[in-house]
Order: sequence, then C-alpha cells, then structure tokens
Amino acid sequence: MKALGIAFSARKNGNCAKLLQYCLDNLKKQGFESELIEAYDFQITPCSHCNYECFSGKCPIKDDVPLLYEKATKADVLIFAVLTYGGHASALYRAFCERGQAVFKTYEEWNDFAKKLNFIVVGNLSSSGDMALHEVLHGIVTSDYWPEAILISSSEYLRSSIKGDLIEEDEIKARINRFAGRIIQKMG
Repeated sequence: MKALGIAFSARKNGNCAKLLQYCLDNLKKQGFESELIEAYDFQITPCSHCNYECFSGKCPIKDDVPLLYEKATKADVLIFAVLTYGGHASALYRAFCERGQAVFKTYEEWNDFAKKLNFIVVGNLSSSGDMALHEVLHGIVTSDYWPEAILISSSEYLRSSIKGDLIEEDEIKARINRFAGRIIQKMG
C-alpha cells in the first residue's frame, strides 16, 4: 500500500512537512510505502484566464498540478498537511483543489479520490485554524466517507509556529500516532 503526503506550505521543511513526515514514518512502520511531497517545490497556479476548458478536461494552465494529481490518484492513502494563512487554508492548497475540476471526469472518480483523503491542519484558533479545518473538510465531504483530520495549534503548546518545531512536542507525536492508527484502521 502506498501513502502519499503533500505539505501545502509556502515554507520548505516547516511544521507541515515535519508533522507529515512523522506520520508517514509511522505508516511506514506498518508496512506502507510512503512519499512526502512539498508543494513548495512545485508550480501550482490557481484557475485564471480561461473559458472553463476544465469542463472538457483540458485546462489551459501549464504547471505541475497535473503531475501532483497523477501521483495522488496512484496512492492508496493521501494525507494533506495544510497550513492556515489569514484565517484560511493555504492558497497553495486551495489552488490545487480548484484545479481538480480538470482532473475528475465523473462524480465516481472524485468520490474514489476523496475516500483516500486525510488532513493535518496547522493553525491556531486565534488565527482561525478551526475555520481552515472546516474549509478543507467542507470541500471534500461525500455522503459515504469522512476523512481523518486533526488540528495542530502551536499556541496550545506554548510554541511559536515560525520555528517549525511542533513535532518535538511529545503530546503532538502521540496525537499524530493516534491519527495514523485511525487511518490504518480504516484501511483494514
């Protein structure tokens, strides 16, 4: 089984990537093949300057989004780590999602993809981390699946989100371990 994690942060090797890597390492110990991708390393362009060519499956934008979706559709488990900026899920994540209109041809294809999704959202309640969590969940809910999701707040652990060291907190490691365990349980 393959687990793919994508860190949707504008910062290389920050909290999203480190939390995600810890989770993927946990899954690897359970026999999963795993891969971490940082959106930082890819060109992700939002929808713009088009005439809805996506509805015919031919997005005019040339960037790395099709490659990322190709990798994601081949995985058995997807874990997206999404940072909160300005009270919303990161723009990299939102741009990636909106571009999915050109990827999925049927509701069944989208539903199969959505059933693989799980989320680690990094954001403080004071900066609307809870709203960003709601935003990512609301965007993918299907009638027959609910993703695993956790919200990690640096202020809850008296840490600065800027340092990228949340994974050093034992309680956060325990939460990620339980999160990975729920993903594995759903796969069984």
